[in-house]
Amino acid sequence: MLTVVAGVLALLCLGGVATALVWYNRASTPDRSTPDVAVINYLQATLVSGDPNRAKLFTCHGAVPSVDEFAAEVARREQELGVSFSINIEDVVVTETAGTEATVIAVIRRSASIDGIHQSLADTWQFDLNNREGWRVCAGSRIS
Repeated sequence: MLTVVAGVLALLCLGGVATALVWYNRASTPDRSTPDVAVINYLQATLVSGDPNRAKLFTCHGAVPSVDEFAAEVARREQELGVSFSINIEDVVVTETAGTEATVIAVIRRSASIDGIHQSLADTWQFDLNNREGWRVCAGSRIS
């Protein structure tokens, strides 16, 4: 009887460990399921969270220089003006998909209250992506 109870408890523990591992993998795996989701996650990691290690999970080659320069520009302006910008990623649209390549257009809006006046600037960006075991941002450029 004691052996049966020990066996059942061992199976329950193994099942619990397996379930925990599955949940952990789902929670920690970056979502690169579609081009637009990959762009949003990349921009959130780069511009909102400022987490370059997380951002690399969504890129082809580690960094997208034009976006890194934009992030540095935003940081400089925040320091010059003594404000903190709110960054929003808006109007994300997949404009073209061909096999393992895609193009995404997104608007990056930065807003802040400066001298009591709410101000907002928006830039339209184009991102080129490649599907390498999930969609990844390979290049980005400001188009307006």
